[in-house]
Amino acid sequence: MAKLNLPNFLDLGILARLRRELIFYLLFLFLAWVIVFFSFPKVFPYLLYPYFGLISGKSLVFISIEEALLVVLRASFYIALALTIPLLVFRLWKALSSEFEETDKRIIRRLIFSSLLLGVAGLFTGYFLFTPIFLKIFLFFGENFESNLRIYAFLFFLLKVVLFSMVIFQLPLFFALLIKEEIITDNLYKRRKLYFWGGFYLLSVLFSPTDFFGQLLLTLFFFLFFKLSFIIARFLR
Repeated sequence: MAKLNLPNFLDLGILARLRRELIFYLLFLFLAWVIVFFSFPKVFPYLLYPYFGLISGKSLVFISIEEALLVVLRASFYIALALTIPLLVFRLWKALSSEFEETDKRIIRRLIFSSLLLGVAGLFTGYFLFTPIFLKIFLFFGENFESNLRIYAFLFFLLKVVLFSMVIFQLPLFFALLIKEEIITDNLYKRRKLYFWGGFYLLSVLFSPTDFFGQLLLTLFFFLFFKLSFIIARFLR
């Protein structure tokens, strides 16, 4: 398998280009943050959809005068950051692409494309699937108590779950790189299939320790990720 020939990232010319692109991105991020901040009343109901889909009639609260403003500032920043990450990746690649050989360019472009596609899939899965599942798990432990959930706590719970989902969805890319380097092979999987399934289930127990249905669902996800990684490995060649 061909190895990537990485450029010298400490070269002053490369550093100057990276600095210019980062400055451009930060300015664009600030503009996006301002736009999302003033559009937040329209965005806000969509952020609360997973909560009110499970719990109706119980509104979220804030407990200090400045908390609502801080929540809007932070939430709008994270939304703007998520929306502009593809631009950052594109600008950084534009600054560095001339330093790579053509074969390396093809592999890295495919890596970036696969990573962004998996990240978007993870975002939607975290929002529509994992968030309701985790809400059910955690609210089960509080069913004997009166809930009075802070809006700050819920929004950043949602953020952590979605971020967790986006990171988990990068696993096929990690497996694909191992397959590409022939550390994992199809023959190895066939000979050690039970070990792989056992490993997937142990991972699911760590992420969903109290919900057997959630464990089975996550085990299936890890298995599908693993099978998808063989397709991505062929795409990276």
